[in-house]
Amino acid sequence: MNRTEFMQRLQRAIAGMPEEERRRAVEYYENYFDEAGPENEAEVLHTLGAPEKVAADILREFRDVSGPGAQDGGARGESGAKGYAGRAKARFCEMDGGQKVLVLALAAVAAVCVVPVCVGLIGGVGGLLFGLLAAVAAVFCIAPILSITAWVCAALFVFAAVTTATVGTAAELLLLVGLTLVSAGLGILFWKLTVYLFRKLFPALLNGIAGLFRGLFHRS
Repeated sequence: MNRTEFMQRLQRAIAGMPEEERRRAVEYYENYFDEAGPENEAEVLHTLGAPEKVAADILREFRDVSGPGAQDGGARGESGAKGYAGRAKARFCEMDGGQKVLVLALAAVAAVCVVPVCVGLIGGVGGLLFGLLAAVAAVFCIAPILSITAWVCAALFVFAAVTTATVGTAAELLLLVGLTLVSAGLGILFWKLTVYLFRKLFPALLNGIAGLFRGLFHRS
């Protein structure tokens, strides 16, 4: 017996199966022979055995998969949460009036107890997020304000130094020049910090927030 004879006998043995299932079974064993190669055909035939035995295994597996139990399991899998909800609703309808009142009363008590806790948690988380955003906004606002303030102070010290140069002492003039340099240095420092915040940290912060929301939406 060769491959061609094996496949012909197999197709005749599973002729009673639906066309799609029969085609898949034939393709499976055709691929099995192809992967083994012509040089291993005899070994494959010996391993598989009689085509009728292979067909019996295929038919038995097909009956197990398409039997009533499998169909019931598929229906249960497709029902999902709706099935559980339907059964719960059916049980509720089967209750008498007193039981229904008790269940509704317990549900109302649970809602009264749980809703305030949920509102408190949501408010706490919201407050924490708002405080965090406020702190970040303060950092981004303080740096440019400090830079502007330092430059304004440097300008005032320059004006004071010019005035002191005509009527003040040398010590006063040196003090004002030193304060001018310090203010200018602080202005440069805070300006560099402002540039870093808005060029580097601010885009990274926006990307992090966007990634967080993308992750939340993907999970939901």
